[in-house]
Amino acid sequence: MLLLVCLSILPAAVHAAESAGQDSSSSRYNFAFPEEKTDSLASGHDSQGTPSRPVSYAARDSMVYHLDTKIVELWGKGSVADGGTNIRGSKILINRNSSTLTAFGKFDSEHVLDEPATFSDAGGSFEGEAITYNFDTQKGKTFKASSVAQNIIFSGNDVTRLPDGDLSIKGGSFTTCDDEEPHYWFSASHMHVVPDSRLHAWPLVMYVRPEIFSYRLPALPILPLPYMVFPISSGRKSGLLIPRPGEDGGGFMLSGVGYYWAMNDYMDLRLEGDLHANSDSRTAERFRYVKYGDYSGSITGEQKTEGLSKSWYYNMAHTQMVDPTTSLGLNFQFYGGERETDLNSIDSQSIVSEQSNASAYIAKTFDDNNSIASLGYSRSEDLRNSNSSQRISALFFQNRLYPYLDAGPDDWHRDLSLSSGVSYIGDFIASGTGTSTDGHILNANTEAGYFHRYSDNFSALYTLGLSAQSVVPDTTLSAHAFSGSRLVMPLRMQSSINKHFHLNPALTLNHYEPDAGNGDPFSSMVFTLDGTTRLYGRPIGTGFLENLTGMKALRHVFIPTLTYAWNPEYPGTDFYDSSYQWADPLRYGRFESPMYTGVAAGQSTIGISLRNLIQGRFRGGEYPSPGAEDGGDYSRQLLSLTAATSYNFAAESMPLAPITVLATSNAISDHLLLSTGGMYDYYSFNPATGERIDRSSSDDGHGLLRFVKGFVNMSVSFEGERKGSAPRPSVRDSGVPFVMNSNQALFLERFNMGDFSDIDYGIPWQLRMSMFLYTDHDPNRSYAASSPSSMSLLNAMLRIGLTRNWQVAVNSGYDFLNNNVVFPMVQVNRDLHCWQLSFQWVPSGVFKSYSIQIGLKAPQLRDIKFSKKGTSLSELKEGI
Repeated sequence: MLLLVCLSILPAAVHAAESAGQDSSSSRYNFAFPEEKTDSLASGHDSQGTPSRPVSYAARDSMVYHLDTKIVELWGKGSVADGGTNIRGSKILINRNSSTLTAFGKFDSEHVLDEPATFSDAGGSFEGEAITYNFDTQKGKTFKASSVAQNIIFSGNDVTRLPDGDLSIKGGSFTTCDDEEPHYWFSASHMHVVPDSRLHAWPLVMYVRPEIFSYRLPALPILPLPYMVFPISSGRKSGLLIPRPGEDGGGFMLSGVGYYWAMNDYMDLRLEGDLHANSDSRTAERFRYVKYGDYSGSITGEQKTEGLSKSWYYNMAHTQMVDPTTSLGLNFQFYGGERETDLNSIDSQSIVSEQSNASAYIAKTFDDNNSIASLGYSRSEDLRNSNSSQRISALFFQNRLYPYLDAGPDDWHRDLSLSSGVSYIGDFIASGTGTSTDGHILNANTEAGYFHRYSDNFSALYTLGLSAQSVVPDTTLSAHAFSGSRLVMPLRMQSSINKHFHLNPALTLNHYEPDAGNGDPFSSMVFTLDGTTRLYGRPIGTGFLENLTGMKALRHVFIPTLTYAWNPEYPGTDFYDSSYQWADPLRYGRFESPMYTGVAAGQSTIGISLRNLIQGRFRGGEYPSPGAEDGGDYSRQLLSLTAATSYNFAAESMPLAPITVLATSNAISDHLLLSTGGMYDYYSFNPATGERIDRSSSDDGHGLLRFVKGFVNMSVSFEGERKGSAPRPSVRDSGVPFVMNSNQALFLERFNMGDFSDIDYGIPWQLRMSMFLYTDHDPNRSYAASSPSSMSLLNAMLRIGLTRNWQVAVNSGYDFLNNNVVFPMVQVNRDLHCWQLSFQWVPSGVFKSYSIQIGLKAPQLRDIKFSKKGTSLSELKEGI
């Protein structure tokens, strides 16, 4: 029988090759595998009606060719390849008269589809009970079909593959739940699928099949929609936004109702709003545009009505490269109405900062980026009291030019250079009560330089500058500054000796012209000299610590810096001694920006700064690190410790400046960063006036050094490791002293919780802590005796994965100074296979609120969520 089948196929194969206008040897019958048979035919027709595209087919068991009907039967895992299209089935019938085929799946004894027929091409694949395909039109139809694309599972009673690769489905459904009995799905009478793009469905109903304690409840229809477009790729697609039903304090609501329009590759528009059962409403729009390398920007607006209160917010941002040398930027924010203080308010970031900001700039470079001119404007308004400040700035800066660069190689003029600049800063302050002040700083300078390399071990840069400055300070910003003008002429030398030692002397001449009523004109002169070097210690091995910590060696780097400053006494001048600054223990006067350095009583001051660096060499790990991207050994700074002070030999009293100590370390762990600092004074002070007095601190019983101010800044982050996972990024911080900011700003990140998406259930536990301690006992900080300024805040977040599907997080801060809890928050997340349930609760404070939300986890359908929000837990209990 098999011999008869083979003989019946051979003539047909030759006929197929001849009818295609090819040599008969190009179409042959052979056995590619011991039990697999292959053959080929031609399909598709050109303009003359002759076949133009070869089609190959194969069968695992047998192929039968009927000469009379020109039908080919493929039995046992048959396959047909038409260009990039492949069709497989347990049985395939090819009709050469009609250029069609039908592929059938295989059923088991209980008529359950065991091996479905499959269709695949560059656009994707799908499977079903039976598939029909036309070689001429390249259209196909599948019965009882299913397919998976971008993790979305499609199925339909009648699926037609169109020539452009799209799918037309009748009586279909789709879901992202891969459970045998899906927890949810969408059922639609008609669907049109554009592979790797979008899915159109109409009309459709969303069904859910809840599960309680592993018991499946009956399917429930919950969301009927007349028409909807769902994205099935990560790109931008136009379509209606998926509304999110929920409930807030005012009752039932639909949020996110609107439309997204991807106009083209450069622009898109999002229009949305919220519909409430009561009279509350919210409308918003966001228009974005971008042309890479040229410009980008956005216009955002939002209006909100809650009862009788209304609030609104608008933002416009734009950046543009006008040409390769010119750029401009705009960023304006506008607020109005009665702002709310709960987590659902408009623009949550403004709630934390309590201010609106606007800025604009234009900048242009010249002479191959060797000079720049810019004009800027900024405005800030305190939303609590309507106080506002505006600043206008303009500058031009010419980088160092070498006008005689074309001179001969031995001409000393080649090393001459010129640089110059001019700047203006104007400040305008207005209070909510109607009063206003203003001030400005105008500065113009030029500098000539000469560089000479005396030998391989010694080189120097000599500069002579001239700077003119006019200052009219804003007394709101600096109550003790005065207006006037100044002329400065600095003469400097910057030298390098043996490439390791740097010596920099300077002589600066100053002439001051205070405005009327601020004293008489005077001139001053200051000579300074500083020298620094860097000394490297010999690396030492760590012995057994290498096996415990991976640290192979330690090295000490010592950076000493000596400074000397001298100027004669200038009696009769009006100076103020100001507070000593971190790592810069100098005395300040009342003029430069708007303060300036100088000592009217004269000085002959020697300063010393000792910086110590402890560096470690670590063994490379399995994963790349910031210090070793290829996974090799790397170095890391473990400790930085700096101490600085100065002594004024010309001072009649209190010649010793306070000692400042700053330290930063992550030696304990890569996940821990600790920075701390302190300032200590040898002298005591008068509690009645707040002034330093010429009496040692030990005479008043305060010890040898009196503590003036200090800070501790600690950040730590740990989390449990998962098998095969790369190390998490470690905590990084600048290590600078803590800056006094609004307490709320420390918790800004909690406003950016999004929609509880991207919850990582793989983390067994996670702990993050930060502590900020700051105290200031400096009696000179306000020029009068006052109580110490302090801040003591602790913030902690603990996240625990109770089980594979349950996660609890507690995030809170505590103000030790005021004995109150700052922004406590509790979160509970539950993984429901293809759904996610999240609960967030802020039990106290001005942001007291709660939110419950359940939504789909699939990225394409993340907008489908149901939520209930409110401002107190009592509302939640009443709702339940």
